[in-house]
Amino acid sequence: MYSVGLAPVLVSATAAFVHFGTFNPLKTLGLCIAAVAIIAWLNLSNDVFDAATGVDKEKSESIVNLVGNWRKVFLVANVFLVAGAGLLFGIVSAVPNELATKALYAAICCGYVYQGPPFRWSYLGLGEPLCFLAFGPLATNAFYLAQIPATQAVPAAGTALWSVIPSSMWAISTFIGLSTTVILFCSHFHQIEGDRAAGKMSPLVRLGVDKATGTLKFIVGCTYSVMLVLSLFGVLPFAMWTSAMVSYGFAGEMVKFAETKRGDELKDLKMLATRWHVAFSGMLMLGLVVAKLMVI
Repeated sequence: MYSVGLAPVLVSATAAFVHFGTFNPLKTLGLCIAAVAIIAWLNLSNDVFDAATGVDKEKSESIVNLVGNWRKVFLVANVFLVAGAGLLFGIVSAVPNELATKALYAAICCGYVYQGPPFRWSYLGLGEPLCFLAFGPLATNAFYLAQIPATQAVPAAGTALWSVIPSSMWAISTFIGLSTTVILFCSHFHQIEGDRAAGKMSPLVRLGVDKATGTLKFIVGCTYSVMLVLSLFGVLPFAMWTSAMVSYGFAGEMVKFAETKRGDELKDLKMLATRWHVAFSGMLMLGLVVAKLMVI
């Protein structure tokens, strides 16, 4: 599950290498460690916040239920946050484009308002948009700015801070955001009754399993179709689409599982979504490298 923290860092590092030929392994490793620590905070604190509303009282994998003491879990969560954020902003503070710091701060804020009181926006059905924004356009592009040469991260006088981010990165960050959000979307399939009872209006509560399955199928289809269109118009290298298609089998398996299973059987759907996310992100990286080699 921690792949959601690694993917934005590694994909953006690959893009920075392809675009500028630069790669700092220590910086990338530091960003990966920081991202994983923040994801750990997010997961643990969300369990604490959900325990407070009772939505997770039947969830066997809840860390609060396993430990039996929400205060201890919350303390560990905040240690991860302080350590992760300290390392993250320590690295990114050296980036001359302040958009990187602002975007990562906004991404962490999205993580808090997702479940944290008094906001609890996920209970309003806004969890998926927050997830997409945080892991896609915000985090992925911020990590890109942190890993390109400092001289390239500075916008020209009179231009916006984001003007140095190429259109290909906006597209790539969108796909990373979508594949990450699919994991969150799929995690709700087996929790409909519990979410409804606790007043958590997740997309699955609003749509039901059948419509949600159709939505999942549509998102997967759009992901590959839009990537093809962007490749044909030169926004993305065509090699990226061809390599991404290698992951289509994992996407198909995920959709078929959602179509054929019901009830508690759907608990494993989020793991299939995670496997697709890992394969998809990896193929994006491979496509970038192949495109670079083809030019050489």
